[in-house]
Amino acid sequence: MNERTKLEHELIDKAVKGDGKAFEKLIRRYDGQIMNILLNILKNEDDASDAYQETFIKVHNNLGQFKKGSAFYTWLYRIALNTAYSFYDRRPVHAEFDENIHSPEFTDTPPAAGDRELSDEEKRELVKKEIENLSAQQKTVVYLKSYEGLKFREIAEALSLNEGTVKKYFHRAVENIRNSIDL
Repeated sequence: MNERTKLEHELIDKAVKGDGKAFEKLIRRYDGQIMNILLNILKNEDDASDAYQETFIKVHNNLGQFKKGSAFYTWLYRIALNTAYSFYDRRPVHAEFDENIHSPEFTDTPPAAGDRELSDEEKRELVKKEIENLSAQQKTVVYLKSYEGLKFREIAEALSLNEGTVKKYFHRAVENIRNSIDL
């Protein structure tokens, strides 16, 4: 067991016994990452903030059930993802107004062959747009792999999926993005 895991287990033990400062230290280690993933999924600061609070309430209430055989952050991510999906499912469906849609430079189609070369920033924006069109599972796997830097094994554990399934989601997502845009 590495030093980081040992410290986490000590903090968990203290927090389960009611030590609020230990719980706060434990949460501070991951609060930024959790907020980022919630924002990435929910795309709304208010919903992400509510989901963030609900996530850590669930963590606090269920910390005694954490199995120390797995990594704490994968358990925490699983709770955050389930909370985000729950919020996402409860949201009313409505169209969002994009104020740039009527601007002259707005275009919904990429430049045709022979047009100017896309800048790196434009390519990144096209990829981000295509990521938004992926299924929730693919989008989550891409986010955890590409932005959070998790390994397929860690993602599988966080999502309660088989590692092969996670790899399949990731590779299909990459294939879908490549087929949608020609970079």
